[in-house]
Amino acid sequence: MIGAGHHGLVAAIRLSARGHDVLVLEAAGTPGGAVRSSELTLPGFIHDTCAGFFPLTSASPVFRELELDVDWVDPAIPMVHVLDGDGGEVALHQELGATVASLEACAAGAGVAWGRLTRTLLPMRRAVIGLGLARLGASALAVAPLALVSSAGLGRRLFGDDRATAWLAGSGAHADVSPYAAGSGAFSLGLTFLGHAVGWPFPRGGAARLTDALVTRLIAHGGSLRCDAVATAIEVHRGRVTAVRLADEERIPVDAVIGTVSPGPISEMLPPGVLPGRVQRRLERWRYGLGTVKLDYALSSPVPWTAMTARQAGVVHVGGSLTEIAASFEQASAGRFPDAPALVVGQHSLHDRSRVPAGDAHTLYVYARVPERSGLSDDEMAQRIEARIEQFAPGFHGLALARAARGPAAIESENASLRGGDLASGSCQLDQQLVFRPAPALCRGRTPLRGLYVAGAWVHPGPGVHGVSGRSAADSLLADLRHRRLS
Repeated sequence: MIGAGHHGLVAAIRLSARGHDVLVLEAAGTPGGAVRSSELTLPGFIHDTCAGFFPLTSASPVFRELELDVDWVDPAIPMVHVLDGDGGEVALHQELGATVASLEACAAGAGVAWGRLTRTLLPMRRAVIGLGLARLGASALAVAPLALVSSAGLGRRLFGDDRATAWLAGSGAHADVSPYAAGSGAFSLGLTFLGHAVGWPFPRGGAARLTDALVTRLIAHGGSLRCDAVATAIEVHRGRVTAVRLADEERIPVDAVIGTVSPGPISEMLPPGVLPGRVQRRLERWRYGLGTVKLDYALSSPVPWTAMTARQAGVVHVGGSLTEIAASFEQASAGRFPDAPALVVGQHSLHDRSRVPAGDAHTLYVYARVPERSGLSDDEMAQRIEARIEQFAPGFHGLALARAARGPAAIESENASLRGGDLASGSCQLDQQLVFRPAPALCRGRTPLRGLYVAGAWVHPGPGVHGVSGRSAADSLLADLRHRRLS
């Protein structure tokens, strides 16, 4: 297994539980990939380094089956979208009636429309979630028509109001898609629906607690993990994988490899010509998405949002209007740092006091999608983001005890799969979804090269902590072992 992110660990658990010898190689000093936490600012302040909220984990049949020992925190108000600096907001409550009331207060009829749609979907939640997180097949392809819908178009048809639509479209800020882009409707509707179906929970004590639980399960099944083990080459002989070579020239003979690193790194590990030309070209031309600037704060007190419900939410979308959200993505895509960046803000410590020292101290988790190269330093980007937060929370500037800022280059340096600071390991635009994530020959986890399998955010069903592509790759490998396709 190359990579100890959650997909690699899920695959390793599945294989080791069935009696196979499994070794997981991780380049970093600790496992987890994008599911890590650390004291990034001051001692006693625990921050999630990348993934911070886990609705897809809660919804995932893979994690449901694993039944890991994780203490989940589940805010009653998963998300609030702040519309302006005057206190305008729309809240996503787990309780549907409260969400309907918040939407109705924003635009007459919007809450009624959302309630009608959600009450239709909730009784079928298992089936709806299964469609989005299924291994690619006929059932997953049933959602393909939704991939053509933009969140702006969906919201306007549903609500008939741009302010209510901004609430729905704000969830697209978790990806790299404009609210006017085809496919953004699926992201926004899916995440928002999960707020009612399963919430937007997170592990008490930090994201690393989820990784710890996966590693514990792996070891219990007899699997092994090596950190600071940088894989640099996958050896191939007579059309099949035979070994992995490390940066220190150690050679590890293998029967099979599941690579969870993204197309850039995995292409560099393979000898030329071992994949069919069309597959190799797809990997070489794989398009990474927008970069990310990630800020983590140690605060002296909670953020003083002018929107009162935002003061209780797990996540605050600092999106503003629909026009502002769209402009943020359009400017970033054009290589310019947005004038009014769309922000995802996490308020973990409001609901999990184990992440901070005693007293009224708090953490704050913030990220924005930005160009890979904006011409600004990490500190300059942080200052612009702070000015944006200040518009919705006057007095924020005076609360920071410490700040950690990581731009696209810093994020990639920590995890080579996140090229250009892209947390999804590949753009989520329509041409890189379903069978094209990453290619028809790879989207189910098996590759044309015997003994090589792939998983990760760049493989269907895409980004999020759900483990589906990890299990899919492991199941493909197990099927090949049963049918002796590896010999």
